[in-house]
Amino acid sequence: MASWANGRGRSHSYSDEFDLCKPGCLGFIDVVALVACLLICLAEAKKGSFPASSHVVINGSFYRDPSYSLWSTVYVNASGNVTTSGPFTYPNASTPFVASVSDFYDVVGDGASLEVVARAEYAAFHEAGVYISSTNEVYFTSNKLNTTNATEYRFPSYGQFSKISLTPSANGTYEWSTLLPPSDQLVMPNGGTVYNGQVLMAAQGYGLDVASSLVLVDPATGKGRTLVNNFYGRVFNSINDVAVLFANRAVDEQWVFFTGMSVLAGFKPYPSLPAQVYAFHPPTGTIRVVADGFERPNGVQFSEDYKTCYISDTGFISAVAGDPHPKHGRYAYDVVAPPEGADPKLVPPTLTNRRVFAFADSGMPDGIKVDTAGNVYAGCFDGVHHCWERYCLVWTS
Repeated sequence: MASWANGRGRSHSYSDEFDLCKPGCLGFIDVVALVACLLICLAEAKKGSFPASSHVVINGSFYRDPSYSLWSTVYVNASGNVTTSGPFTYPNASTPFVASVSDFYDVVGDGASLEVVARAEYAAFHEAGVYISSTNEVYFTSNKLNTTNATEYRFPSYGQFSKISLTPSANGTYEWSTLLPPSDQLVMPNGGTVYNGQVLMAAQGYGLDVASSLVLVDPATGKGRTLVNNFYGRVFNSINDVAVLFANRAVDEQWVFFTGMSVLAGFKPYPSLPAQVYAFHPPTGTIRVVADGFERPNGVQFSEDYKTCYISDTGFISAVAGDPHPKHGRYAYDVVAPPEGADPKLVPPTLTNRRVFAFADSGMPDGIKVDTAGNVYAGCFDGVHHCWERYCLVWTS
């Protein structure tokens, strides 16, 4: 699960699907923010909501695995028997989402529909979700796959890079194309975003053979070039996701922010840098650390006005049994301009006033997207969590 745009990637035991919202169901159409389509264009709405007893005193013994939703809470009744019958009953809704506040339906609207445009028998649609308007295509990366039947890859594990055309063919289908690696450095690609009309990918790299890097892919040629692959000679741990600050300005005024996770999936060596967030200015090559204090920084996004930065921490994924401390929240920062007189091409804006924006009560938050209305979306264990200000609304598959 993770970054989302123009549809959703959903992990299944046997298949992976990409769902496309039908046109006309959004009150605002912004290709950068079409992740809102993820929740807005769902099945026809019979409204589902949390029951009134969502927050109550529970009598007797009870327990919930933090990897699962609140309605998986297990209770011990008066007879001493274990039961799942309690105040947190599964919502009765005909849609794949439930809302904790009614304002969510102002986002969803009426008459929304869901359309599957691609399906795979493996986790093909895992990360990125980068929409390129010039070609009307969305670029995706898979989860980690093995190379048993994929001889074009150099290592035992690989990440598949693919795209889906959102222009339907004559028979109404959508073309899904698996792409060969656009460069030798795009190994284990993960998150991505749009940068100067091209696809900017976070490549995790592999072992000591290929360093983690940012690779810019030209959608017109399919070729890629590496923008950065080290921090003053030190190897990045595993670049996970990337976002562009001031994407509405000239390229030389834009800063690329990216997250450097600790190693996790077994294809990288012991980390040589802390788990932190970086700001990078491609035209000058300037790079700075702008945030730390994470276990595993993952998703990163900016608000529409670029005044707030959201970063998710997926420390929960590596927690040992019984450990109550791993982080699994989304944090908000104020984006502060460089001091007066500083060169904005050499000194990046700083991230200050860190605070908890949303706690992922089920598992952990992975990728983040933000729409033009200020709604923040995160892929979590039980689906997509949608929040704004202090309110959170949960979509579950």
